[in-house]
Amino acid sequence: MQIYSSYESSRFSHERCWSIKDPPRLILVGAGSRGTSLARAVVHATNGHLAAVADPNPYRRRQLGRQYIWGVESAKEGEEFTDWVEFREWEVERRKRESAGENVGKGVDGVVVCVMDSLHREVLEGLAPLGLHVMCEKPLATSLDDCVGIYESVLGEKSVLFAIGHVMRYSPQNMLLKKLVEDEAVGDVVSIEHTENVGWWHFAHSYVRGNWRKTSTSGPTLLTKSCHDIDFLMWLMCNSQRNKQPHLPSTVASFGSLRQFRRARKPVEAGNATNCMSCPIENSCHYSAQKIYWEQGIMAGLGGWPVDVVVPDIEDLLDEGGLKGAREGLNRKLAEDYTEDTPAAEVEGRQWYGRCVFESDNDVCDDQTVNINWDDDPLPNAGLKGRGMKSATFHMTAFTQGVCTKRTRVFGTKGEIEASGKSVKVHDFISGETKEHPPMLTAGGHSGGDHGLMAQFVLAIDAIKNKSMSIEEAQNQYIGCTPADIFRSHAMVFAAEDARTTRRIVDWNEWWKDNVKSESLR
Repeated sequence: MQIYSSYESSRFSHERCWSIKDPPRLILVGAGSRGTSLARAVVHATNGHLAAVADPNPYRRRQLGRQYIWGVESAKEGEEFTDWVEFREWEVERRKRESAGENVGKGVDGVVVCVMDSLHREVLEGLAPLGLHVMCEKPLATSLDDCVGIYESVLGEKSVLFAIGHVMRYSPQNMLLKKLVEDEAVGDVVSIEHTENVGWWHFAHSYVRGNWRKTSTSGPTLLTKSCHDIDFLMWLMCNSQRNKQPHLPSTVASFGSLRQFRRARKPVEAGNATNCMSCPIENSCHYSAQKIYWEQGIMAGLGGWPVDVVVPDIEDLLDEGGLKGAREGLNRKLAEDYTEDTPAAEVEGRQWYGRCVFESDNDVCDDQTVNINWDDDPLPNAGLKGRGMKSATFHMTAFTQGVCTKRTRVFGTKGEIEASGKSVKVHDFISGETKEHPPMLTAGGHSGGDHGLMAQFVLAIDAIKNKSMSIEEAQNQYIGCTPADIFRSHAMVFAAEDARTTRRIVDWNEWWKDNVKSESLR
């Protein structure tokens, strides 16, 4: 794996993980739904050892610990912490005792950061003195300034591995797609169309009623939901094994808005209702919280996500009180509401999963497009090979049946590629033949991307810990992207948002000069 992990070698990443003799030890900071998914990936897809968890919520912390760390026994010293600060203090003391010759337990080699996006900088900078390798869930941060700050204090030093939760790079299908592009299966790429189908009920859950509904508290949808899609396009279009120098974009434009989930679109028949539990048309509304979480969730046999986000102890309620107990517990949560007199900090500080989708305080886009363009940028002795004019168009929309599904089309000078969750089809203009690559068997979330990401992270730490590989070599060979790549993808999101909010075409170089206030990134 140079700029990326080759498809053939990546197929065996999980098998290689199991050959590790002294497995890397990890701590998970943040035991929410995303942290739980990555904990599962560590345990099921790698030989890494999940050694500890830090989370302020005792129920989530201990539930994850029982599942993936200490099992049916009680947690031992050093296996659970209330937050990253407590862990840091414990680890500093452990190292002091170890240096004094005391027989203390092993420390950890890396940290997986899955706290709320707005807390990433605080956690990453706070743990930086420990020198741990880092896998941070995407996005890196919720503002450009914080991304710059993290780069200068953590990423730019290159003293530790740094991976980001851009899982699309690590799914088998996308690795194959990248390989086809690199191998010029369709000649030089002229343009790419890529669509993210968020899903109508998923958008209502996460981006209207949930944590990521307001730009001021969590960031725009393009950042919180789709930054890995923008990274995917930058990966395909900027980076090439042929050239170490990335082909940088020239301009970006974006259009989007909040089109459906607002008061102006509320059915007249709903009247003044602000909560599904008291709405006169709840039975006929497909955004009904009771339908989404009860009928399509629990009654369909789905006691996990997203129901367990609404009621974290839903499994206990089912065990102890059956369907009746679960229904009562769910209804209590869905009935929670706020009024005009509720302090804004209280409204913004939590989720309201029973709230009418037309009466929420959300403001993030529910439909958005981004267009990125590249100019000719020839290199000496290489010409325009892979560096000619090209463009990428991205479309994020809430209004789909598919949930978190993707569709990608690559248009080249000699053919085209069509990729979906079902297959990858390559049509050759010269021969007239179409070759179909069947769907790949994957495990874990994001079409195998979660497992692939954590497998590569564990292998990278192992290469440094047990095989004397340098950090830079492991970063390139296993993580597959540099800290500069990580920052650049996030910068493109912020540039696209500037283009959208100011209704203009943004010049990439000029935007970078004006907004990226860091000498190390110049």
